[in-house]
Amino acid sequence: MEMVLITVEYGKEDRAEAEVLDCILPLDPDASVRRTGFGGILILETSLDTDRAAESIAGSLSRLVRSAIPVDQIVRSEISEIEEVAASRVRIGSKIAVRCRRRGSSLPSPKEVECIVGRRLKGIGCAVDLKNPDQIVRIEIIGEITAVSVRPPNRSVFKARSSRVQDS
Repeated sequence: MEMVLITVEYGKEDRAEAEVLDCILPLDPDASVRRTGFGGILILETSLDTDRAAESIAGSLSRLVRSAIPVDQIVRSEISEIEEVAASRVRIGSKIAVRCRRRGSSLPSPKEVECIVGRRLKGIGCAVDLKNPDQIVRIEIIGEITAVSVRPPNRSVFKARSSRVQDS
């Protein structure tokens, strides 16, 4: 199963889950959404390509979905496992930027995680370029699990369109 990390409006996870499934079930009738134990974070499990699923969710008119992040792999929240996945997914010689968000973990701060993983990737031949990277290594720490994704900048996070009515 492929996975997409979905950020939603905090406290509205039930309704957001319904919105996500309304969007995805016509494309993948076996898709499911699971909770992470952290408010505002859902994980979609689907047989669809992660980029296609994330793009479909973000492209739908949703009131509660904020973003959809394609996931390459979920690992335990341990620096060594995060480093291994990132190193196995990047193109050697590419310019990379590491981005980390941490929710409820005993790991170091997000900036420290970015530095540790960035050093490891520099050690295998990548160059750190925060302004113009070829690839973004996205690390989403969610308690005891971590979602890792390596994508070009334009495929790293899909921001949801909002169907909210603007006040005039």
